[in-house]
Amino acid sequence: MVKKLQNKKIGVSLREGANKQVISSQADSLIKISRIWADFFPANTSNQPI
Repeated sequence: MVKKLQNKKIGVSLREGANKQVISSQADSLIKISRIWADFFPANTSNQPI
């Protein structure tokens, strides 16, 4: 019984780690995309209407 509980704990922590990795990977992708987007569409910092 104890062994089963330990195995479940390990499974849950591995899954949580995998989920964090996916979220981190998605965040990295979003940052890369936003940087590329910013290269094409620079911010209008002059306070002049476009």
